[in-house]
Amino acid sequence: MVQTSGFMSREQAQLGVESRLAQRKGPRGVLVVLLLLLLLPRTAHAKPGEADFRRFTDYVWLLLGAGAGLALHEGSHLLFDVASDARPTVVGVSLGPFPFFAIQPTNIQSNQQRYAIAQAGFLMQNIYSELILRIDPHLREHHRPLLKGMLAFHVLLSAGYAVTGFAGIGPAQSDVNTAARALGVPPWAIGTMLLVPAVCDTYRYFVPDSRWAPWVSLSGKLTMLGATLAF
Repeated sequence: MVQTSGFMSREQAQLGVESRLAQRKGPRGVLVVLLLLLLLPRTAHAKPGEADFRRFTDYVWLLLGAGAGLALHEGSHLLFDVASDARPTVVGVSLGPFPFFAIQPTNIQSNQQRYAIAQAGFLMQNIYSELILRIDPHLREHHRPLLKGMLAFHVLLSAGYAVTGFAGIGPAQSDVNTAARALGVPPWAIGTMLLVPAVCDTYRYFVPDSRWAPWVSLSGKLTMLGATLAF
């Protein structure tokens, strides 16, 4: 057996140091490459910014779009109420110090009916937001304040309801708490179902050429619809 000496030559020691330095620099180099890969596509596919809102009527149309989104949301609740003979009534509710009202069905026959009514407004938002972003993926660059108002209402209301689900707050009649009771899940689960499309649709608005965001958004919206049938 050939025995090696317990002492290393100066060249061997120098090679060992260089090897350790290379190992330390390796992960940093990988991170730099990943950052470049993430940043380069954005630079290469930079898009024009937001279309200018130059007239007072532009903001009026923006508010009208938000109002149209609200009307579609509440109208969908009423449509499902009438179609399922839920006999809705208006009741006063509050979120902390803020009073408002809720349309409460009084003739619920099953949890499937309860969930469908609670989610009807969000399902309508999912339909019209998907149509808007599919028909005009570059909506941000175009002067369409009405559609932008509708999309903004969809995103903000979904995100707001999602926050109440994560925080476990809100009246028992809220859409999130009602849907959670119907499915037998915690409110944060409903909040997650609402937040995924809202975040993805916001990303689609600012990055219209994204390939993953439309599919993730659509998957989240179909999950909400599929839960209606999963009884």
